[in-house]
Amino acid sequence: MPLHLLKILVCGSVFVATSGAESIDDFVAEKLQAQGLERQPEADRHTLLRRLTADLTGLPPSVEEIEAFVADENPAAYEKSVDRLLNDPRFGERWGRHWLDVARFGESDGILTVNADKVRRDAWKYRDAVIRAFNADLPFDQFVSHQINGSPDPDYQALKQFVHLGTRLQNNADPNDKMFHRLDDMVATTGNAFLATTFGCARCHDHPVDPMTTKEYYQFTAIFFDQFKQEAKASKKPIKLRITEPRVLTKGSWLTPSEKVEPGYLRILMKKPADYWQRDAPSNLDALASWITDVKHGAGKRLARVIVNRLWHHHFGRGIIATPNDFGELGEQPTHPELLDWLARELIENDWHLKHIHRLILTSATYRQGAATDSGPLAIDADNQWLWQRRPQRLEAEIIRDRLLSVAGVLKPEMFGPSLSIGAYKKPVGDTPEKWRRSIYLQVHRTVRHPTLSLFDPPDSERSTSSRNTGATAESTLFALNSPLAWNLAGHFAKRIESEAGNDPAAQIERAYLHALSRPPREDESEFSATLLQNGTLTDFCHILLGLNEFIYVH
Repeated sequence: MPLHLLKILVCGSVFVATSGAESIDDFVAEKLQAQGLERQPEADRHTLLRRLTADLTGLPPSVEEIEAFVADENPAAYEKSVDRLLNDPRFGERWGRHWLDVARFGESDGILTVNADKVRRDAWKYRDAVIRAFNADLPFDQFVSHQINGSPDPDYQALKQFVHLGTRLQNNADPNDKMFHRLDDMVATTGNAFLATTFGCARCHDHPVDPMTTKEYYQFTAIFFDQFKQEAKASKKPIKLRITEPRVLTKGSWLTPSEKVEPGYLRILMKKPADYWQRDAPSNLDALASWITDVKHGAGKRLARVIVNRLWHHHFGRGIIATPNDFGELGEQPTHPELLDWLARELIENDWHLKHIHRLILTSATYRQGAATDSGPLAIDADNQWLWQRRPQRLEAEIIRDRLLSVAGVLKPEMFGPSLSIGAYKKPVGDTPEKWRRSIYLQVHRTVRHPTLSLFDPPDSERSTSSRNTGATAESTLFALNSPLAWNLAGHFAKRIESEAGNDPAAQIERAYLHALSRPPREDESEFSATLLQNGTLTDFCHILLGLNEFIYVH
């Protein structure tokens, strides 16, 4: 069987048979046994709570939460923490940011407009609707539909901006280029975000490796063809629009139009003709939403696989398929295909509620295990693709900034509302106290580098981003050592510690470690910290804690 067809069977429109495994740990254990590996023991409670809180809210647990969890002898203490954090309003801020990466969320027209990178005044409403949807555990199939064809619910009406979140070309560009730039963005992002399929690769020719033809690509452009009206001018110069109805473009150029096309979908994910979804649909977008979410005859099973793989990616640092935006031939092979199918079925059978999948993952022994102390298994699986241990994960840019503000005690808790300006092209503004809210509320201006976020690999807001770079850089190290913001926050942190722990150095050290690293200091750390306080200031000590590698990594 050709490899791409096998990949479709595993990741496409049918589910593969399972081995009888009935939990995440069963599926993982089968692979571990086959490789001669063993899962690690459960992590200690301080590590577990820090990991869990970082994954679900992005913020550190409070000292009171740490102490209560460590002291709780109830066997269900961990499960209670999972439920508490899943219902925390900050959950939507954390997981909403993940989706904004996928949706290529930006609040300006883009770098291709050069100096005229205009801010879109209502784009923040999309962000707020995403946060509300994740907090409410809106069924994912409805979440997808609302982004394609809109919703009558006031809380979710702004989700329809999804289609139009992409970039624009500069005002003086040829209007034909402007039109197909937008159409390509709409088609490509729909494929990447919902189906992990690289639709854009079929624009100029049949997809080189995956089962998608150029005609199918232009059938998708036909779906979006009436979604905007392109003015027939470049700046003030009138220029005729060459394409006025959906057509195949030979070699992807509007200069060489070919046959006319009607709206259609990807045949490999269709068990019915396109008319099945179109005949009673009020619009092309309604029909598209019906096809994408149709589990029985359309792309619904693929949609389910894609989103559970995204959840897995964020909880473990690597998806079951390590290329969350590409399930095709050029993407990675699934490490646990039966587990991926099982999670997708669980999602569908539980009415598409993502929090159900979160609970399954977070309560598994696979998630709760600690890091390995024996380096021997590295010779078998250095990349940890078989999940025999927990590997450290570096936090994302927004979460690093949020945690700095939170630990310093200056993070403002207000949710929702217009974004906080970060400046304009060539006129950025500083990270000043009036902007010390969660980073998801900072304006995503596509041509402005935020002075803090830009140091920690923020996403590319011009295209769908499935995973971020999370390495260490010289810039981020220098920020921790020298930036005025880091020193300013260290001063606030010191004042907080002094107000909570008084003037006793031992109490200050204990409290500072709990706030910054969610654990008490080890004996050697206490001794070293005491020496620091004897020879420096509390601010110096707090600055060192904020600059530790452990501060930006979760174990």
